[in-house]
Amino acid sequence: MDRADVVVVGAGYAGLSAARALRAAGREVVVLEASDRVGGRALTDRVGDGWAVDLGAQWISGGHTRFAALAAEYGAETYAAPSDGVNLLVEGAVRRPFAGARPPLPPLVLVVLGQAMWRIERLAARIDLARPWATPGADRLDAMTAATWLRRNLPERRARHLAEVMIGEELCVDVGSVSMLALLTTIRAAGGVEAGVTAETVTRLFVDGADGPARSIAAELGDALRLNSVVGSIRQAGDGLSVHGEFGEVRAERVIVALPPTLAGRIRYEPALPAARDHLTQRMPMGSVLKAFAVYERPFWRDDRRTGQALNLHDPVPVTFDATRPGGPGCLGALVPGRAAHRLAALSAGERRAMIVGSLVRAFGPAAREPIDWREKVWADDPFTRGGYGAFFPPGVLTSIGSALRHPIGGIHWAGSETAMEWAGYIEGAVRSGERAATEVHASYGVAEVN
Repeated sequence: MDRADVVVVGAGYAGLSAARALRAAGREVVVLEASDRVGGRALTDRVGDGWAVDLGAQWISGGHTRFAALAAEYGAETYAAPSDGVNLLVEGAVRRPFAGARPPLPPLVLVVLGQAMWRIERLAARIDLARPWATPGADRLDAMTAATWLRRNLPERRARHLAEVMIGEELCVDVGSVSMLALLTTIRAAGGVEAGVTAETVTRLFVDGADGPARSIAAELGDALRLNSVVGSIRQAGDGLSVHGEFGEVRAERVIVALPPTLAGRIRYEPALPAARDHLTQRMPMGSVLKAFAVYERPFWRDDRRTGQALNLHDPVPVTFDATRPGGPGCLGALVPGRAAHRLAALSAGERRAMIVGSLVRAFGPAAREPIDWREKVWADDPFTRGGYGAFFPPGVLTSIGSALRHPIGGIHWAGSETAMEWAGYIEGAVRSGERAATEVHASYGVAEVN
């Protein structure tokens, strides 16, 4: 049996950030990670002569200040996401080039879409990020899905479809499954519609992969980090807490559970958690995303001044992007969210690859047909993640039991990107959530803040 001041469950960016902050404040920490690696939903693979491809989270933008601070501290170099040239709008066999964020659609479609986005911006600006359920009109917004709101406010079919594709790609869930209040909260947490668009167009990637800072923190933790340590139960008693698994037992004064809510709910708690928290973990499913990379000798699409970014409105692969590292082989990334991700995941690896490559060919021509290498990750199949980018709120959850998301229970505190009040669903949100949980723990010792 081991002892520590704090046990952190999960070594994604949330758990690592919490552990790092607590150690800096002089607390003894043990980090228990179920898998054989750190980084959580950030996962870097290698192609060719060691060139990085991010199978999970990858982008960092100007608003990601805490993640940027970590990257700077650990010397993780970034480069600007390729943006020279034109993007593509693909509708069946038709490809239309365009510059900037506005796709080449008829004026009526863009006007109707712009009006709807303006309304969403206005609604999102009213959201109380600390207490979304207390926002005026929250009950009405939480009772409907995003699909219902779009049908009522976007009567133009093509405009509505484009909005559905954009939202589905952002949340990795179909608009018929997520609450409108939850969508507005997500938008507000990213600074609004316009800020979100700006973040997507002014982004950077990591030369050596987005999990680099996580691996650096892990190296600092040394023996305090324990991989392949699946937590089975957490017990609270008058003299503290104990965390149990096949690794044995670790006793602590506080525990931070830095897992998506649905995975946190698979741990056995003694005594049982309050009903609201237990029900929350049952009613916050993970989104679903499949991410794939086709590798080529060189980025051939740049010959025609194409950015590699394509928006495909009628295809299983709605979004592609250029993930070529400076000096490395050409690399096209493909993101498949929601229902399409589930359908492709049910196929064989060969069938899945053929469908995704077919989509790349429709966007970029015959040169995309024969990649020299291939990498993919079906996040719903990952036993320690079970989906991505994150968990979401179906209708009725936020206003009924959403208050249980961050509220500590005895000596148990909650972290993870889903619990962040800003940039939820991003690495930035995970980092902020871990630092917030560390501050809560530190406050329990009578100290106001963790630096």
